[in-house]
Amino acid sequence: MSYVIEPMTLLSFLDESNMKLPRFQRRATWTSKQNFELCISVFQEYPIGVVIVNKEKSTSWLLDGRQRRNALSLMRRNPIDIYLWAQSYLKFNKTADTSEVTDVFWAKIAKYLQTDTVENNEGTENEETSLYEGEEDLTEHSFNAETQRKGLNTLLDIIKMVHQIDKKGISSWERQFDYSDYFSKLKYAPYKNGERKIDPISLREFIIQLQKDYNKEYEGAITKEFFIDYYFTLYDIKDGFKNSFKEKVDTHWKDIEHCFDVIKRTEQVFADTRIGVIHLNNASPLDAQLIFSMTNSGGTQLRAEELLSAKPFWNIPVGNLQSDVITKINELYHKLDIPTPSQIVRWDLPATLISRVDYDNLIFENYNASKKKGTVSMDEITLGFKLVSSIYNSGMSARHVAELETNKELNWEKDINELAEEINNMISVLMHKGFFRNLQSWNMPITKLLGNAIALEFLTISYLNWKDKDSPMISSNAVKTFQRESIILFDRLVYEYATRSWRGSGDSKMSNDIKDWKNRIRPVSKSEWSEFIKESCSGEYNGAATTVKLLKPTLYYSYLLSNRTPENIVDIKHEVDHIIPKEKLNNNPMVNKNFKDSLSNLAVLSSINNNSKKSKALNEITDAWLKNMIKTYTGIDEKDFDKFSDVSNIDSLVKKRTKFFQSIFDADRDNLLSN
Repeated sequence: MSYVIEPMTLLSFLDESNMKLPRFQRRATWTSKQNFELCISVFQEYPIGVVIVNKEKSTSWLLDGRQRRNALSLMRRNPIDIYLWAQSYLKFNKTADTSEVTDVFWAKIAKYLQTDTVENNEGTENEETSLYEGEEDLTEHSFNAETQRKGLNTLLDIIKMVHQIDKKGISSWERQFDYSDYFSKLKYAPYKNGERKIDPISLREFIIQLQKDYNKEYEGAITKEFFIDYYFTLYDIKDGFKNSFKEKVDTHWKDIEHCFDVIKRTEQVFADTRIGVIHLNNASPLDAQLIFSMTNSGGTQLRAEELLSAKPFWNIPVGNLQSDVITKINELYHKLDIPTPSQIVRWDLPATLISRVDYDNLIFENYNASKKKGTVSMDEITLGFKLVSSIYNSGMSARHVAELETNKELNWEKDINELAEEINNMISVLMHKGFFRNLQSWNMPITKLLGNAIALEFLTISYLNWKDKDSPMISSNAVKTFQRESIILFDRLVYEYATRSWRGSGDSKMSNDIKDWKNRIRPVSKSEWSEFIKESCSGEYNGAATTVKLLKPTLYYSYLLSNRTPENIVDIKHEVDHIIPKEKLNNNPMVNKNFKDSLSNLAVLSSINNNSKKSKALNEITDAWLKNMIKTYTGIDEKDFDKFSDVSNIDSLVKKRTKFFQSIFDADRDNLLSN
């Protein structure tokens, strides 16, 4: 891979016909404030940032800078967008006179530029040394100097040109060129909903073309006579309106000339302004990620899967897709707020794979329910690519995902679709086992319980095991063995998570585990679990303090082993709570500091019950339902609430709770893993 950093004029950058956007584009998040501050930088001739472009053959893909390019494009094409950003930023009234707009503009601009200067240069200049010496230099470089205000004057003129939008949403600039009463047809004023309305983008293009046509024959400013003849040449004047059109142009000619001047100066600003472009040549997704991170640490980091959407291999069309697949792909682009592409390509299939996996809240969460309307979960997209690479390339790293491009055995026309169907069939077999139905009922999918990497390992190995058994579906010994071995795998993953042995690079561990997947369905010994339970009930394991995060999966698993189910309330959320409240244990010299987050002192309660309990000790709870829930999920009888509300009885609580968990991870676990 090689790269070149070079400046590029904004006109060239915006008009580049061979520059394409990646198929995947995040929803635009720039605010009016960000857009207008970019306007200030452009018209003030300040640096306006850097974009990253990857070139493959004759096509350039814009990897980073889409929102910047979009803002710059709107800025150039439509003066009304600049006006609306300015109105939001400057806070002036739509009916304010132009002098008031001018005053607000310069006051806000001065404040913004002064603030920026102080923030960006704080502590970098010696107090005894000025950047400029002498009165003449200070005047030349001050904000009020004519050279500094020239570009900003153009920005202000754009705002004033558009200002005072009427009730119909038409600006003074558009009204200036509204000759629909005189001509039966105007190119920049098409019919919409039965009436003719000026399109501001088309109007600007018309003015630019008018200036070009004038300059082919003449020099200097456009004359009134040329302007009038230009309309007569292009459009058919209505009968009897020729003189009245000339009179209107004559009356408003100074304003028309001013509009020409503003548009011309704006175009010149874009011709003079440069943007930094990092040109990569055939960069891998990983290289592009690293370069993006180093050049744009303040932005939202790109993921390898996003960058893949800009590579030719992933933009090869696929066909013969079922309607439900097409629906999921259309939903993805709808959430991205971009038009659905005309063709479905390879990238779309893994990007929507997780959305096609049934049984929400078993392995994966319901990403549609957990995200705000109109947004896309990057985890859902990333997991789809990692799942495909885990199964077909035995790993989920960026390298494994990228190597899907060289996997000749993968048939993109059918394999990903068949994979989604097979995964759903496999999960349906698991759901015939009460253990997995109970897990789903807790609304705590494996991704949330153990993390994305472990969830992928569980799904990948379960799938490989199911396929190895010839994909059994009906009740049989093969189905029972598969269900039991899936529980054994889950058991191992919870144990390794809790004991910190599933650590290090998730990508490399996952790769090794998949290659050795048959050994992963070997049971953890009873003695290993017993040792962990005993130590974690005292608040530490292998010399390190336990934490709520580490013990949370063990708690949930204990409920699955003992067949404890959640409260029968739809879509209820659960939280880990402390039996003896943290507030009673903090800074208490009588209590071992590790006890607070020990397994002995933790239980899972619904959010509703957790809010009711909060910092109350057990004997302070009066609600009968809550008392019953605590008894169910802790094994503590109500008659012992007084006893275990006293911190002096912590040793007794540890002893009781250790016995409670040891029983579950002994007899209950043995029973489950043997059936």
